[in-house]
Parts: sequence; C-alpha cells; structure tokens
Amino acid sequence: MGDLVFDIGMHNGDDTAYYLARGYRVVAVEASPVMCAAAQERFAREINSSQLSVRNIGIAESRGEMDFWVSSHTEWSSFHAENATKGGAQAASIEVKTIPFEQLIEEEGTPFFVKIDIEMNDSLCLRSLATTKSRPAFLSIESSVNADADIKLLENLGYSYFKCVRQNDLREITPRNVVYQEELRRGLVALETRPRLIGRVLRRLHYRRRSLNGWSFNHGSSGPLGVELPGRWLSSEEMLSVWHQLIAYDLRLDSGGLGEWFDIHAAHRTAAADRTEGLPSSGAQCGADAQPAR
Repeated sequence: MGDLVFDIGMHNGDDTAYYLARGYRVVAVEASPVMCAAAQERFAREINSSQLSVRNIGIAESRGEMDFWVSSHTEWSSFHAENATKGGAQAASIEVKTIPFEQLIEEEGTPFFVKIDIEMNDSLCLRSLATTKSRPAFLSIESSVNADADIKLLENLGYSYFKCVRQNDLREITPRNVVYQEELRRGLVALETRPRLIGRVLRRLHYRRRSLNGWSFNHGSSGPLGVELPGRWLSSEEMLSVWHQLIAYDLRLDSGGLGEWFDIHAAHRTAAADRTEGLPSSGAQCGADAQPAR
C-alpha cells in the first residue's frame, strides 16, 4: 500500500503538517486562495521536494467554476452560503474552479487515507467513490445530520469497520461509553451558568490539549488517522447505534447542545494487513468481543 494521503479541506494546513511530519506524500485540496497562499509559504520546502501538492480547487459534481463563500469564520467557508454565514458570520463569494472527486483520484492516484472536511459536501466525495475502481483503505468524514446515510453508503462501498471520535479530546465513542455522553454534555451546558473562573477551569479540563505520539493537535484540526487512534473498530450496526444515541441526546438537550465535534473514521474490508491493527480478521465478528487496538 502506498503512502499517499489526501487532505480534502486543508483549511489552515494543520492536518497537512501532521501528515507531512509522519512522512506521507500529501495532496491538499482547498478552495480558498488565501489559505492556499499561506500554505505555499508555510510548506515551501515540502512543495519543492514534491512531498506536497497544494491544489486551489473545490470538489463538486463536475469540472467547472462555482461561487465559493469565504466566511469570516474561516472554517465555515463553503459552497453553501447558509453554512458560511451561520452564527452571524460575514461571507463574500468568489469564483473557484471545481473538479469531481473521482477525477482527482484519476489525476493523483488512489490514496490509502483521505480526510474529508468540506463544509456540507463530505457526502459528495463518498458518492463519487461509487464510480471509482480503486478506493482508499481508510477515510474520515466530519459527522453531520447526514451521518446516518453516510455510514450506510460507506458500508455499501465496502467499508466494514468504523470509529466515532470526539474531537475535543480524541476519545473514541463506543456502545459502552456513549451512555455517559448525555451527562457530560448536560454538564457543559451547565458551565454557562457557573461563575466565570470556575467555568473556565472546568471547560479547560474538558477541552484539554489533544496529543498523540508526541504530536500536539491544535483545536480545529482533525487529528490522527483512524489506524493511529486507540480503541477498537465498530461494525456498521454499532456505529449507527452510537450515532442514533448522540442525535437523541441533542434532541433532549434542545439547546443545540452538541457543542461537540465528532469525526467518523472508516476502514475498507480490503485494507492491507500492515495497516489494520485492531481490525477483526476476515469473516470475524466485529463487536463487543473484538480485541481493541493498542
């Protein structure tokens, strides 16, 4: 298996920096020309050595040009104006060249891992994989209201193993510990009523610095690859169960109470043996008795 990684939705380059430090070749895709210019400067050495290619394009259903909304809250920039302006953010549109995800794979090769975080368009990349002959062994997407459909689509595409990761602390969410999530998030909402100093201390304890293997991940970055994260892989049924419970907690909190960011990692059933620590062997049951990754 190769060493190629796609960073779809590079943003400020923090994820790209991690992949490069791990020795991977990276193709970073970002629609914002400002972010691409910053990456050209930040990663000049890696670009000159051909370890990194920064592509100032957007992922869309067809090649062409589209209006891209650059948000004052930069991580919300999107081809969807409603996303770029949520929470009262300001946004201005620019014209950006676009390319279908499957064409990117044709041009750059099949990566073994893809991080997908393109506001409201993650599912577009997944649908494109249905038209490709070769698919990434591992990928991650940002969870959304469409996560249920995304998980089912991934299963149909041959992705049999999943992890749900709470991005505040890189903790895996499993059928066993998901029951504590509602209590935790109720506590976070309650912090808003605490005296300022106490609330600040408690919040820092929850949103503690994220690190793994000697690397500190800035908040807003996606973090490690799924194969590097602790915890066992879940079956699609377990993943769906976990997600349904998280959504139910949101509805009961009735405050947008999520306040949390979850990523879903998926591993294809044909993933090479040297990348699959913690995956059940072929034909094995992926469930509560599966051995956890160490």
